[in-house]
Amino acid sequence: MFVAIYRWRLHPELEQDFIANWHRITLLGVAAGSGGSSLFKDTEGCWVAIARWTSREAREHFFQLMEGDDAESGMRERAALAIIERLPPQELESALDCWAPFPESKAASSS
Repeated sequence: MFVAIYRWRLHPELEQDFIANWHRITLLGVAAGSGGSSLFKDTEGCWVAIARWTSREAREHFFQLMEGDDAESGMRERAALAIIERLPPQELESALDCWAPFPESKAASSS
């Protein structure tokens, strides 16, 4: 497994545009074979995304395909405007993969 961790500082008033675009890209990635992603906001206001792929090459191939995608150019442009600062990504190769799905709970299903 290959994991990429991305970090940004965003304009607060444009965060929803960024989230919508990240969600769109994640769904396209899942359809192309990614393991999905999660998006978080840390206690200092920095946004962090963790994306899982079968390999670095699979992720690179997906992003090459995305370069020609004009389907949601307006959404992509609004998301880009949300970024104040893009911090360097971390790229991780799996040494031990013990991730598991969470058991279904009433709290998780109601959110």
